[in-house]
Amino acid sequence: MDSGIKVFSFDVDGTLVSQEFADCVWLRGIPEAYAAKHALSFEHAFEFVKREYDNIGENRIEWYNIRFWLRKFNLKIAYEKLFEKYEAEVKIYTEVESVLKVLKEAGYVLVVNSNAATEFIDFQIQPIRKYFSHVFSATSDFGELKKSNGHYAQVCEILDVKPQEVVHTGDHFVFDFLNPRRIGITAYYLDRSRDAMPAVNGNDEFLISDLNELLDAFELI
Repeated sequence: MDSGIKVFSFDVDGTLVSQEFADCVWLRGIPEAYAAKHALSFEHAFEFVKREYDNIGENRIEWYNIRFWLRKFNLKIAYEKLFEKYEAEVKIYTEVESVLKVLKEAGYVLVVNSNAATEFIDFQIQPIRKYFSHVFSATSDFGELKKSNGHYAQVCEILDVKPQEVVHTGDHFVFDFLNPRRIGITAYYLDRSRDAMPAVNGNDEFLISDLNELLDAFELI
């Protein structure tokens, strides 16, 4: 592997942590709070809340903003309370901390690079935050809907590195694999389900099923 690599960048949901916490907040916590406020069944509240999510849609920045939704539904509850309620659902994948420790001790700069809002990122990565020098949220920090080519270019500029000096790993084929590769970043597509997309097209060496395979690729095992 290229010894010029300086930075390892990681997505969050599906990469460092499982999806359960975010799903609980959005699909259980908020509907439950709405149901309690309006004396509705959970099922009716869920249908209404989900429909409102869909009406906004993931192509608008508000879709990612929990403060927006609490205001929209007029819920007098702090998002921190919702987070605390489902704290037990934060699951950092088994191998994550040991992999970060090896990379950090090898002298690499580690960063988080996610579409998720900063509030969600910060809460979920607390036990492993010490390994990261920077935490980037496309939606909160850059006002972008998704991690685009331009987003990755901005991150490189902030870190004062060339794209060729960065490795990014994540579980979304477009946002974590194709987009960073378009500007010269070495990207790994993480498929924890081991159900690889055929569109990897001859780049199987960049398809991994857990983060330990990064260490193997960089001969750190």
